[in-house]
Amino acid sequence: MNSSIERIYEEGKVITPIENQLSFHTDNLDLHLFETKMKAYHFDLSFDEISMISMLSGKKIMHFENDSFEFIPWETLILDKSKQMSIDFPEADNHNPTRCMALIISPDEIKETLLLLNENAPKIDNAVWSLDASSVKFENDFILSRYIEKIILLASSNSQYKETLSKLTTKELIIHLLQSQARNVLLKETSSLLNVNQLAYAIDYIRKNSDKVLSVEEVAEKAYMSKSTFHRHFKREVGITPSEFILNEKIKRAKFLLKTTTQSVGDIAYSLAFNTPSQFIKHFKRVTGTTPLKFKQGFN
Repeated sequence: MNSSIERIYEEGKVITPIENQLSFHTDNLDLHLFETKMKAYHFDLSFDEISMISMLSGKKIMHFENDSFEFIPWETLILDKSKQMSIDFPEADNHNPTRCMALIISPDEIKETLLLLNENAPKIDNAVWSLDASSVKFENDFILSRYIEKIILLASSNSQYKETLSKLTTKELIIHLLQSQARNVLLKETSSLLNVNQLAYAIDYIRKNSDKVLSVEEVAEKAYMSKSTFHRHFKREVGITPSEFILNEKIKRAKFLLKTTTQSVGDIAYSLAFNTPSQFIKHFKRVTGTTPLKFKQGFN
């Protein structure tokens, strides 16, 4: 967690050891930082408006009417207004506090941003951009995490430009949040979208051919789009370029093979259509932060 956010918690007044709350407000949002320092169970909570909840540290067990799941750092939930939840804190203590952020964004700000997106950046399948508040969690990517940190620091600051900057950052956050949700649906429900979404077809094709040399032109052709149109829509809805996605899928397959087989690094490199093992090692380290050999050793 960002050291500046850590300092906000440390300087906050502790009222209760369970979901102690620090709140900050601007014209277009309410920000609540929660902290729990003792194990607790069945803590009930809801918000009056649509809320974005992101875990910062520790672990919660979230209980909804028809679902329960773990909630850990780098994960986010969008909850509809008045959505009732019951929360467990199975590991919280003074040395390992459970911390999360709840962001209540002005409904007008959400409507304005959705209108902006639907007018200027329509989805490829002509579906409208909308905020899914069905309590399905998704993983933050690096960019979304940075926006979350930025909005926390802005809302808790005393800057004379806080209102203006928070409005701009909130709009950026909503756009990236919508993009993250759209990507989550595309990547997790690909098979059910094959016949109605060209990007889903492209994603499925890439996954099924990760052992081959794939060009963006080839994948675009399979999706019945020009290269430039395909690149624009893919980046807009998936958040990364087609080339980056192709590489990521190869690395994902490589990690699976490193964990589950005795194949050498060189054999895996060639099986995934890398030109040389050194090229594979270079890309693997860039994506994962470690080498294939060290990754494999970590599972032995």
